[in-house]
Amino acid sequence: MNNHLDTDILNTSHGCTNERDRLRGLIPPIVVPFDKDGVIDECALRSEVRFLLDTEIHGISSGGSTGEGALLGDQELCRCLEVIREENHNRIPVYAGIIRNATRDVIHAGLQAKSIGADALLVTPVFYHGATQDDNYEFFKEISETVRMPIVIYNVVPTNIISPALFYRLSELEWVLGIKQVDPVKMAEMACAGKYHVYCACDQMLYGTYVSGACGAISAMITVAPELCIRQWNAYQEGRQDEAIAIQKMLTPIVATYLAAPYPPKVKALINLQGRQAGVARRPALMPNEELLDQMRMVLKNAGLKVVC
Repeated sequence: MNNHLDTDILNTSHGCTNERDRLRGLIPPIVVPFDKDGVIDECALRSEVRFLLDTEIHGISSGGSTGEGALLGDQELCRCLEVIREENHNRIPVYAGIIRNATRDVIHAGLQAKSIGADALLVTPVFYHGATQDDNYEFFKEISETVRMPIVIYNVVPTNIISPALFYRLSELEWVLGIKQVDPVKMAEMACAGKYHVYCACDQMLYGTYVSGACGAISAMITVAPELCIRQWNAYQEGRQDEAIAIQKMLTPIVATYLAAPYPPKVKALINLQGRQAGVARRPALMPNEELLDQMRMVLKNAGLKVVC
């Protein structure tokens, strides 16, 4: 592909003068509903996509941690992205989460996502064997040079952390757009050190990360309560800090109900309790017991969210 045209993809899109500015804001990582046999419930998936797109979200992600991306095959990830593309009436950016353990597998999945129309990749470092810092650099360098589309590094693997020093080096690669940072302290360090995008994934303290310079969030909390999170984001952007802080106090107890691993089934339960269709988790993860469901009902109600079951 022509290099000049490739660069244009990063700089302009859908009439926007700067694609980097478009790839920011609040991005919910959508859950993938499975039926009891572990098959994707496409009707439920489409319903959840429509629900999220009818809010004021700025992007949507599929295939990351909340979407059980490590448990999705390439064909399943592609189908999820196709459903989002078919429903994406707002033409908001679509992020394809890729959690794989070999460079070639990430490249294969990334090229498929690009052909479907994804706007960016959300890529974890390898997690099974781990990697040295040089391994990690070559990993993202090869993905960048081969797939040639914006890459957000998802710094979530506890056994293979991307250090600030390595990220600064990686950020010089042409297609590395930024990083999704779980550690709030490292997030603050990275956010004040350059022009790249730093997305927060610190669900229990979204407001604090905005103050620290995050360009937005890719957070399960946005998936659970998108309208409340958008209200908080808008309040922060418009200087209504008391309102943003008050909303944070409603959000944090919700996060506390799903932080323990494995968390995708808990996020799905919070969605199901509101009358949406998140299905069940892919086995071996089990859905929450009744005691935890009662806690979830309470915190959802305290946040002013409806509970229908």
